[in-house]
Amino acid sequence: MESGCSLSADGKPQAGMGVSAGDYDLDGNLDIVKTNFAGDTPSLYHNLGGSTFEDTTFAAGLGRHTQFLGWGCGFFDMDNDGWLDILICNGHVYPEVEQLKTEAGYPQQKLLYKNLRNGKFEDVSQQAGPGITVPVASRGCAFGDYDNDGDIDVVVNTVNDFPQLLRCDSPAGSNGTGHNWLKVRTIGTKSNRSGIGARLRCVTQSPDESKPHSQIDEVRSGGSYISQNDLRVHFGIGKAAKVDLLEIRWPSGQVDTLKDIKPNQLVFVREGQGIVRTVQFDRRQAKSGK
Repeated sequence: MESGCSLSADGKPQAGMGVSAGDYDLDGNLDIVKTNFAGDTPSLYHNLGGSTFEDTTFAAGLGRHTQFLGWGCGFFDMDNDGWLDILICNGHVYPEVEQLKTEAGYPQQKLLYKNLRNGKFEDVSQQAGPGITVPVASRGCAFGDYDNDGDIDVVVNTVNDFPQLLRCDSPAGSNGTGHNWLKVRTIGTKSNRSGIGARLRCVTQSPDESKPHSQIDEVRSGGSYISQNDLRVHFGIGKAAKVDLLEIRWPSGQVDTLKDIKPNQLVFVREGQGIVRTVQFDRRQAKSGK
């Protein structure tokens, strides 16, 4: 209650389902997106710093839909432009709603919101393909680059149906207009082996930006709705030719600072030692399934 993220903007309790944290406006604070029951909107809580939040659901453009029942969700950079977008998976809990004209049905479409870089999001669901628009009874969703081609894919668990594997092949992403990326796999020594709890800061400078572009993320165990995302932290860096600075603050208190890292690769960083291994991905091999 004191932090400002327990109720809706008008002070009502909500039936929250999935949750994700990410710095969508690049102010250095992790914000929160949360899904809710049908008849309500999702919630977007903007982190004001000092452990306080403001409900910006409507101001940011996430208040358009009340007919969907949300489950798994996540901040993720779908086009590697360095700004976090939002995916929300939906599906009702009562099959009987199929008989009601006022509801969206038992299987429901997903919602995809593109970050407009000004604190607002655009609903681009209808342009995102059948993986988003075809209704299913979605529940959990997990994010990760399963085919190692440099963009984030999603696996979705459904009710009484096959799971879905949504492959991201955005024409605006790194495979279209040259947007670059970097993946980081943390290896703890004093901290836990997976580096869970480590906070990463990635600083780049693109030719089309007037100031450095600073992103943060964390290695987390669990998220979305009863799901586990890829433990490799992914940063889209737009047209930046390198990562100028990668800072890792480990749970032990150790801080590792790495500079001038080449893009479009996976780097393994061991606590206190820096980069111990790199893997560069061949996009053509990923497309052919090799």
